Amino acid sequence: MTPQSFASSAFTRTILSHAQQSGLCQEQLLARAGISLSWLDGQGQPIPAHLVEQLWNECERLGAGPTFGCELVNGMATTCLQGLNILLDSAATLRASLGCFVEFLPRVTNYVVAELEEAGAEARLHLRGADVLPHFFGLDAATLSLVRNISRRMGRAPGEVFVGVRLTPRQAAGQWLRGVGIEVEEGAHPCLRLPLGSLDEPLLGANAFLHQSMLRHWQTEAAQYLRSDSLEMARHWLTAGDQPIERIAERLGYRQPSNFIRAFRKQFGITPKQFRLGL
Repeated sequence: MTPQSFASSAFTRTILSHAQQSGLCQEQLLARAGISLSWLDGQGQPIPAHLVEQLWNECERLGAGPTFGCELVNGMATTCLQGLNILLDSAATLRASLGCFVEFLPRVTNYVVAELEEAGAEARLHLRGADVLPHFFGLDAATLSLVRNISRRMGRAPGEVFVGVRLTPRQAAGQWLRGVGIEVEEGAHPCLRLPLGSLDEPLLGANAFLHQSMLRHWQTEAAQYLRSDSLEMARHWLTAGDQPIERIAERLGYRQPSNFIRAFRKQFGITPKQFRLGL
């Protein structure tokens, strides 16, 4: 798992809240996982993915049952995915909704990668690990959240929406899925299978004005995230080589070096030249 992989602090708080409701000690989980409580305050900072994985493992080690991830679904929808769900709910069609999910999931976590594939008469939504496959608790929560939300947006029962769902061997979501009439099979990563024609069906909550407003918000947030990420790359180049500052600005897409210098100073409190000099 790469050092850049993360999950949002809201997602981590949701795990801890559910663990506490399940009788597990939050302080003990945080200490064992190596997560500082201060990281979870307010908006908080992204939590490194390997620490989130350790948190899942500690939940399992301290007695969380095999269906722990399945029970986390409601908390995910109401807390860490609330803003994203408004965007997805208001899309005109399921295709547009899933397109936004694939595009903006990396703002919630980038160590799970979503991919929408059209194969024959089916549409398949794959959930893969960016590096290693996440803990099965997390995969259960993600799988069931998607099944429930997609069905709700279409106004139909899950068994009428999905052709089948593929789960990894340790996932416990199969019992719930079979109970609502969905065929379950085993695979290397979770995959939701729908009839291809369902992608162009209208959604019950379609609202063009709300969707465009939320879309602009998420696109702005994504652009800010990418700029922040590029400035981290600038620090690496300033430290690791002797490229002129003007060249670094150009490589990062700044038309004027002064704009790069201004953005760098706003982000880190010093200019690129001062950073290079170790000030």
